[in-house]
Amino acid sequence: LIGACISDIFMNWNLLFNQFVNEKGTRLSHARVLLVLAIDIVVNCLIGLTPFVDNFTHLGGMVYGFLCGLGTIQLVSPKFFQKEDANSPSCCSRSKRFFFRFFGVLISLAGIIVSSIVLMSGDGETNPCTSCTYMSCIAFPPWTSQDNKWWYCDDCARATATGTMENGVFSSLNITCPNGMNEVLEVEESWPQDEFGLEGMLPMLCREHCLWL
Repeated sequence: LIGACISDIFMNWNLLFNQFVNEKGTRLSHARVLLVLAIDIVVNCLIGLTPFVDNFTHLGGMVYGFLCGLGTIQLVSPKFFQKEDANSPSCCSRSKRFFFRFFGVLISLAGIIVSSIVLMSGDGETNPCTSCTYMSCIAFPPWTSQDNKWWYCDDCARATATGTMENGVFSSLNITCPNGMNEVLEVEESWPQDEFGLEGMLPMLCREHCLWL
């Protein structure tokens, strides 16, 4: 919906602040609408940096909404505002309108096809673009240590481990990282010596030893 609104504004920008369309004082209200729309976009993008909210969904929906709007939204004629002496659209304006419609429909269809192929070829768990992670999630707050974040954006909650015991205590852990690789760690004396305590340390150990493999 936001993308369609942006498309509407883009297609009818000349009328948005036009003096003969807007009564006195209404142009300021249109500026407030643009400001609220910009704030809405920024807030949604910031929310998309938290876990379980995908910024690519927000941005992708906005882009597709904009492209679909280019292909479907009608340009508003000045005569709609009872401006009878307004000039008819020039040949250049009509050509530009046709180009935007064709461009919007074509890119929308191509994007939907490509997106569907990428989604269908994935396994639903791994990220096909690991370098894009920071566009969709950021560990917060950034000024705290790695062990004191409010939330994390990795897959270390899925890490598992098997322990080796000697003389009734754990001596080593074989951690299976989210990427499938294994890392063997010696159990330190300061670590918990019970199964539940070590299980609670797994995400931290994963972030220290698995994310760099």
